[in-house]
Amino acid sequence: MMSNEKAKTAAPVSVVIPAHNEEEYIRDCLESITRQTYPSHLLEIIVVDNNSNDRTRKIASEFGVTVLEKSDGLVGSVRNFGVEHSTGEILVFLDADCVVPYNWVETGVSFLRSSQKHVFGGVCLVGDSPTYIEKFWLLASSSPQKDLLGSCIFIYREDFEKAGLFDETISSGEDSKLSSTLRAMGYNVHLMEQLSVTHLGNPKNFWDFIKRQSWHSENYFQNMSNSIKDPTFILVLIWTVTIAFLLFSIFLSKDAPSKIALLLIFIIPAVFSLKRVSRSKSPFRNLMNIPQIYTIDFIYVIGRSIGLTKSLSRIFHNL
Repeated sequence: MMSNEKAKTAAPVSVVIPAHNEEEYIRDCLESITRQTYPSHLLEIIVVDNNSNDRTRKIASEFGVTVLEKSDGLVGSVRNFGVEHSTGEILVFLDADCVVPYNWVETGVSFLRSSQKHVFGGVCLVGDSPTYIEKFWLLASSSPQKDLLGSCIFIYREDFEKAGLFDETISSGEDSKLSSTLRAMGYNVHLMEQLSVTHLGNPKNFWDFIKRQSWHSENYFQNMSNSIKDPTFILVLIWTVTIAFLLFSIFLSKDAPSKIALLLIFIIPAVFSLKRVSRSKSPFRNLMNIPQIYTIDFIYVIGRSIGLTKSLSRIFHNL
């Protein structure tokens, strides 16, 4: 438990948790966040149900936390809606498929209160029994993550409001955009190992993995100023155009498919694989798993390409 001296100076905290069809994990999440060492009378927990059609809302209600409903809007607007109905001086963002250590809130608040113009977050860890996808996709990286994750953010309400809240127009990447905005305003963004969360909701099969990557990339053209600086976007765009060219060659032309195009189809996923292996903590050991890693990256490019196509189709739809 928090010491009496610390408890006297503790600040009111609001934890905002967006949730959409999270019945599988939300109980674990709420059990971890409601058993914190932080004074319970200063800890406000808000679950924002985003049009779930499972038992998410019912399970959340069992914990005595505030459960709000926002049936429409993207994830940024769902998080902002929770903030709008919160009261804490400090805002904490957590995802409904994550669990946290018992002293997570206390640790995050202590970091915030010891600094000015600083924002803190953590990274997502894998559980004890990783699936095939988790094992070969989430390679432990030797390069520290730079941007905040929506699943783990500690920020003063005043600073969050100055930054303009989360972008409500994009379906993903609202956390990265917040990081960029804060840095441009002169804030320091820190990712601390002590604030890491265990992510239970990683994709467990190839189809879910494709859907997740498609979701992450379906705003590529809507956020073009950032996308054009992203090497991943450039490679996915080249891969997608190459696939379209090959399909055109096969179905509408008598010419044989270009050998260069065929090579690009297989080379681009390999670029991602080599990049991930080189940045991992155990590159030589991971080279032994390169077939599995390459398989994941090939599927990754497929998912990203689907999202890119969705993003482009929205532009034509709005013309």
